Amino acid sequence: MAEVRVIARAVARRGKEDQLKALLQGMLAPTHAELGCKLYELYESGERGRFYFYELWENQAALEQHAASPHYKHLEVTVWDLLEEPFEVNILKEVLNLKS
Repeated sequence: MAEVRVIARAVARRGKEDQLKALLQGMLAPTHAELGCKLYELYESGERGRFYFYELWENQAALEQHAASPHYKHLEVTVWDLLEEPFEVNILKEVLNLKS
């Protein structure tokens, strides 16, 4: 099965930046411990309160197990009051360089 790459984005409501950051940081340790997690990194852009996860999963099944995990379910329930925009999850597909 093919590896799965993900970029997820969360944008905090004004005044909720620190709360959102703490919630997202709380995802790091339990997710790193999941089977099939090859990479799970959290970044904050230069614009305060705009966060990105960069993820690499062994396969689609590993990503689906992550989405069913207790810590992910907790995130789903608690994150919405902290967000300015909907939480965005993007499954990436490599764009190959076509040589002429």
